[in-house]
Amino acid sequence: MRSKASIRSHPVHPMLVAFPIGLWIAGFIFDLLALAQNNVTLWAAGFYCVIAGCIGAVAAAVPGVLDWLLVVPPQSSGKRTGLWHGSLNMLALVIFISATWRQGGPNNALDGITFTLLAFGVIVISISGWLGGTLVYRDQIGVDHRLAGAGTLKTRTLSGWDQPVCNQSELSDGQMMLAAIGSERVVVGRCSEGLFAFSNHCTHSGGPLADGALVGCTVQCPWHGSQFDIRTGRVVAGPAENGIRIYAAEIRNGEVYVKPPKAPQVLPKRVA
Repeated sequence: MRSKASIRSHPVHPMLVAFPIGLWIAGFIFDLLALAQNNVTLWAAGFYCVIAGCIGAVAAAVPGVLDWLLVVPPQSSGKRTGLWHGSLNMLALVIFISATWRQGGPNNALDGITFTLLAFGVIVISISGWLGGTLVYRDQIGVDHRLAGAGTLKTRTLSGWDQPVCNQSELSDGQMMLAAIGSERVVVGRCSEGLFAFSNHCTHSGGPLADGALVGCTVQCPWHGSQFDIRTGRVVAGPAENGIRIYAAEIRNGEVYVKPPKAPQVLPKRVA
């Protein structure tokens, strides 16, 4: 799930989050030292660090929101985690702005309420940082898979089901293509038995199967390792309990077409 807000494939959001985190924590440390030493210079250092951290937080929020809207799979645990992550960041921003407003100026000492606000703000960004790490290291949001053995993930947006997803020559064994067709996100993958179409939505936590690995005719979700047979949709290995949706695919003049689902599909259960 390559970040949409990136510079030469490097996501911008993690570059910028270091500024609010580092500056806010530094400001809190300066204020603690100022309290211990009654040093006006340290009060000022803490004041300006918190202000700079607020500016950095606003800058980091823009690419973060873009990635949450455009990269994180819909109806997934990552979407919910990202919402909590962003909400906590907004709460932290409000807390640190409130603390700065209460201090009133760089040469003013902090009262007990302001110290409590700053301490609470540090706790909030610590929790938010934990959730951000979950998004990157577990859910692989913003991770670029272009150097994987299967090569670049091919993506395509179609205006309707009457358009071909790809040419059959575009995919080699073990490669997949992700197609957005209306509200559906369909993956076409090639294995030794041919080309098959299936839902991009893992039934466990909504992970993006197109970002996983296709070995033989089994696709593995990159989030928690659930495996599915792309021919039948059944679960090969958990933690998923329900199979994935399968779409009928046909080849016409070398072009691969996927047929829309005609009715709600009963997903195959995991076989014990």
